[in-house]
Amino acid sequence: MSVKEYRKTTLLLDNLISYKVLIIFSMVYMSIMICNAVLTNKYTGSDEFFILGGTLTSPFIFILDDNVAEIYGYKITRYMILSGFAAQTLFTLICQVVILIPSPSFFTAQTAYAHILGISLLRINFSGFVAYITANLINSYILTQWKILLKGKKFWLRSLGSSAFSEIIYSGIAILFMEIHTIPFKTILKIIGLSYLIKITYSIAFAGPAQFLVTYIKKRTGIDVYDLPKKFTPFEYLKQEKNI
Repeated sequence: MSVKEYRKTTLLLDNLISYKVLIIFSMVYMSIMICNAVLTNKYTGSDEFFILGGTLTSPFIFILDDNVAEIYGYKITRYMILSGFAAQTLFTLICQVVILIPSPSFFTAQTAYAHILGISLLRINFSGFVAYITANLINSYILTQWKILLKGKKFWLRSLGSSAFSEIIYSGIAILFMEIHTIPFKTILKIIGLSYLIKITYSIAFAGPAQFLVTYIKKRTGIDVYDLPKKFTPFEYLKQEKNI
């Protein structure tokens, strides 16, 4: 091993805690994505006011995205987003295969499994992906743009502002795609409004704790990445992904 390689290895080992933190973020992120996909099948509330169950977990996805982007930068966040979707898709496809396998005559829960983890989960997975990619491109752009302008200060304000704008896009696209053939359009609009209100409440409630956590991790790991792309559009995003 050369001196240069040795120093590089030593540097990586000395900053091992940064990898541990990223792994924790990724595991929590993946858990919430699975919860969000599965719980979306459940309507929660009363006959007059109800939401999709995933509304109670999806705000944490944006909070985690903001935290990772603020500390590790856009590229790491992009990998986490795409890897998370790939893992969720794998989970969804495995569920389809297992459900299609014949069950013994005494097994009475086949219908329940098929209802929750069957075709509807597959639809939710791909509908959510369209909404999620669009919303998070905008969310990441606003957050990283403001980070440059404010020199890394006021993360809580930047996170709140980017989430407030991107979550309305996510809620509108995701809920419309998922429920357009299930419930009346007026009811969908009501669900979108109520869901957005809940998500904004989450963002406000967790803005302070997220600021504290990000500040602590930055000091503990010494990592604080600035990496704003020159062109930040869906087409440029796909182009960058092919070149990596």
